[in-house]
Amino acid sequence: MKEILSLMLALALCLGLTACGGTNDDQPETSQPGTETSSPAPEETPAETPEESSEAPEETPAESAEPTAPAEEEPSAEASLSLNSSDFTLFAAGASYTLKAETFPAGASVTFTSDNEEVATVDENGKVTAVAPGTATITAEADGLTATCVVRCKWTPAESPAPSTDPEPAPSQEPEAPAGVDLSAFYDTLVSKYEFPSLMSQASAELMDGYFAGLSDIATEQCLVYINMMSMNMGELALIQVSDSADVDAVKAILQGRIDQMVNGGAWYPEPTRLWSEDSRVVSNGNYIMMVINTECDAIVADFNALF
Repeated sequence: MKEILSLMLALALCLGLTACGGTNDDQPETSQPGTETSSPAPEETPAETPEESSEAPEETPAESAEPTAPAEEEPSAEASLSLNSSDFTLFAAGASYTLKAETFPAGASVTFTSDNEEVATVDENGKVTAVAPGTATITAEADGLTATCVVRCKWTPAESPAPSTDPEPAPSQEPEAPAGVDLSAFYDTLVSKYEFPSLMSQASAELMDGYFAGLSDIATEQCLVYINMMSMNMGELALIQVSDSADVDAVKAILQGRIDQMVNGGAWYPEPTRLWSEDSRVVSNGNYIMMVINTECDAIVADFNALF
């Protein structure tokens, strides 16, 4: 019985050794499939990249179409008519100011009319001329559109004494010629009483010819012209006594021309332009003439007339 058990034990041991040797022989064969299974992995990655790159260009055309929308809003401007001024003042008969019309589209024919030609007239080019004290409205019309401007004419209608109603006035009632007036002393009084620009100075003959063309050709007894050389021109003063009373109107026209030039662009800035337009006066008394541009121009005119 022991022999049989020993034989069976020996047989089992042999079978066990045989099984262990079989596993060692199969080991190299199993390592080769491992290298073959790793090779398909890189083949899957390139397959995905073409799909991603093909989708990107498909989205860009949709975005490029958006900027075309604002182009439809461009033709929205409407026809229009405007003037370079809506309100201005003239201070002497014959003084003028030219209204300039701007139309859209450009090039439209513009006509001008005045509602009160006894106060101010206007020609086909928009030039407004003062006739008498008062107010007028200038209307510009083009292609059914209108624009208006108010014109104010301000000055003393008559500076000389009114004629007497007495058919035979007594000699003592006849107006006497103004007594001699020292305009230089009057200037000193004005600058001490009223505020004038600090840089206002008496004009040389050369400057006077440039700013008051024709004035030096008229014979004068006294001629004091004070100009302001600053671009922000906030006031000037002229005091003149002519030798011949027939030249009074010519001198007043020259002085008014200076005012018109400043109002029509020479003053440059809004406040000086307003000052030259609204607070300027040209007055005369006998052979004496004064031009004043000052915020207290009416009080200065009263002082001037008080000299006589």
